[in-house]
Amino acid sequence: MDEQQQRRVNAAAEEYANAVVEAQRAMAERGVSAQEMNAQLTQQFFNSVIDNLQRMSAEARGASQELAEQTQRAQQAAQALTRETTGAYMEYMNSLFAMSQEGVQATKRGAEETRRAT
Repeated sequence: MDEQQQRRVNAAAEEYANAVVEAQRAMAERGVSAQEMNAQLTQQFFNSVIDNLQRMSAEARGASQELAEQTQRAQQAAQALTRETTGAYMEYMNSLFAMSQEGVQATKRGAEETRRAT
């Protein structure tokens, strides 16, 4: 092999080596780029999940608070109804007692009048 052929072989080998190095460099850069994109997508995914969970938690707290308030209003209404019902029943019982007392008094007056008349 003469010297000129040797230089061409060496130049071709060097070009081949440079091409392989460039291809490897390009693949490495694409790999790094892909990893960075995957990291960003993963971060966005977890941020979205966290945001959704926080929103759902806030909505659940609001619903629980509203339910507690409605329960309290229902308890107050039940207490008011119980008071009114008890008051009405007591008035009814008092009126019955008063009528029976009046009946007893009338009977006593009638008996007294009958005794005086006889």
